[in-house]
Amino acid sequence: KLNLDDAMCALRFQFTALQGALVWDRIDRIARGLDDERTMDQRRADVAFDLLMGKETGAPQGEVKVLVTLPATTLMGMDQEPGMLAGYGPIPADVARDIAAGGTWKRILTDPVTGVAVDMGRTNYRPSAALADLVRARDVTCVAIGCRQPAHRCDLDHCEPFDGTNTIADDLGAKCRRHHVMKHHTRWKRTQLPGGIHI
Repeated sequence: KLNLDDAMCALRFQFTALQGALVWDRIDRIARGLDDERTMDQRRADVAFDLLMGKETGAPQGEVKVLVTLPATTLMGMDQEPGMLAGYGPIPADVARDIAAGGTWKRILTDPVTGVAVDMGRTNYRPSAALADLVRARDVTCVAIGCRQPAHRCDLDHCEPFDGTNTIADDLGAKCRRHHVMKHHTRWKRTQLPGGIHI
């Protein structure tokens, strides 16, 4: 515990990457379900306090989840390529396999040369769950330069206005709520090239 000025203090916990991602996801999901004048950081702090004290949080807790991507060869134990924990980065192959053993699997095909997730078409405005997972696995974080918000906490936004045919991976990008709103209400724009590359 670190004592601060103005009768405040800071608490620090050290977890494994997976534990930290799960804890953060639960706190963040509950905080986003609250609708009041507090900032998100204030909501998260209050939610963390309520959870630690065993109190009701006042918002639906939702399903806690993390996204881990790893090659099929690693999953089968044929090599030791690291997995990628969304919002964190590379994790050891054995840790990724342990997570996969207790999780829900979704198959994502990638380009064998670039490793980029393969496109999946859809004509509705909202992407299917499979397409949403594909885009988030590809982007990892918000596509805005310098933004590290994990993709699974981001909106999926059409780079070009929806025309009835472009709900496809090559026109969707993960944008955190702040950058999503910025795109629609300012002159800031992003261009998406094939393979999910944003410029």
